[in-house]
Amino acid sequence: MKTPYHIFRVLISFSAVFLFYGQVSAQQSYSVTGAKRPKHYFNTVIILDGYRKPSKTLKDTTDFISKRLQTYAVKLVDLSFYTPLFTFEDRSDTMVYKNTHILLTGTYQALQSVFTGISKHQLVKIGIGIRYIFNSGKKGVWFVDAAPFITKDVTYQSKAYFRLASTIVYSYNVSYSFGWRLGVTKSFQWGNRLYLPFIGLRFGRLDRVNLSVQIPRSISLNIPMGSNVIFSFYSKPQGGLYNFSNHDSLYYRKQTATFNFTRYELNTGFRVDVRCGRNFNFYVATGISSRNTITFYSEKANNDRPRLPYRIYFYNEHIAPTLFFNAGLVLKFGKTRSYFNNRNLYDAMDLNNVMDGNGNTQIPLPTKKQKSNANLNSIQDLIDYNDF
Repeated sequence: MKTPYHIFRVLISFSAVFLFYGQVSAQQSYSVTGAKRPKHYFNTVIILDGYRKPSKTLKDTTDFISKRLQTYAVKLVDLSFYTPLFTFEDRSDTMVYKNTHILLTGTYQALQSVFTGISKHQLVKIGIGIRYIFNSGKKGVWFVDAAPFITKDVTYQSKAYFRLASTIVYSYNVSYSFGWRLGVTKSFQWGNRLYLPFIGLRFGRLDRVNLSVQIPRSISLNIPMGSNVIFSFYSKPQGGLYNFSNHDSLYYRKQTATFNFTRYELNTGFRVDVRCGRNFNFYVATGISSRNTITFYSEKANNDRPRLPYRIYFYNEHIAPTLFFNAGLVLKFGKTRSYFNNRNLYDAMDLNNVMDGNGNTQIPLPTKKQKSNANLNSIQDLIDYNDF
């Protein structure tokens, strides 16, 4: 049986072929108007995210490494994007419109973990991935994400380390107001290399008040306030696994150039997303960061379990809860095909949001005064519903 790694490697290879084929299939024009039909349902979206946590004293004064580090704080900047490469529609059945989407994703993350007792370390994560979405045209949506990346401590000379995060989810929309999801995800977001079940439940429409439970990713209550503002109360884990230089000799084997630094926390708070127009959104969030844990792992000490979670570490510290502050900018580019009130495409966009945290920027929110829908079917692909 093929491993998930081989499956995702095949997906990436085949998607490159589909890209060139799709450039022909995705472009259509109207014979009557001569206007080109938009190629895709997804916009190109760029997200710039900043995250801060104040310094906290490491209280384990009996540990040698804690004495060296003294305090811990987080400064994090993340630049990410996704852009559609390929869209294919199957309209052989006039009653069921199936479509397939392949998106290119990317991320650049710079983490500065500030320990006052040692020199500053700039840890980076760089990744390019492929995202596959299949809309059955009925009630089901398949979502597959393959996100290879490298981590590196750029402050000092150290080699980059390659990793692969991946997710596969089947999402079923029972109705506009209820849906469930089931799948599996491999991520380093929890400070280890873990394969975890993905279980999702949604109560309420995605363009109105809804409660979204996406375990292990997030739990959120989302409340639109008009067509431009969304309030959210949420709880979600945050963290990562990074390469860390042994320049400060924290690891007793001084000949070891690098080791793994991991961080994990559970953020619970309040977020406001503001839509300033069709191309620009921003958000701010704050709350309590709890269950804070940092660890140092040696890769060599865990070589006997190359695909299993790390279990041998030479430093582990739990840190007291603190406040956090998060803010971001979301830029959206390009025209899209019509998807107004299409629950499956809304669902696909929400799956993107669960992965990227863009605030569901493409899902239109209801206005107080609804516009007439008369004659929209004949011109639906020439209209951007975000203009309403």
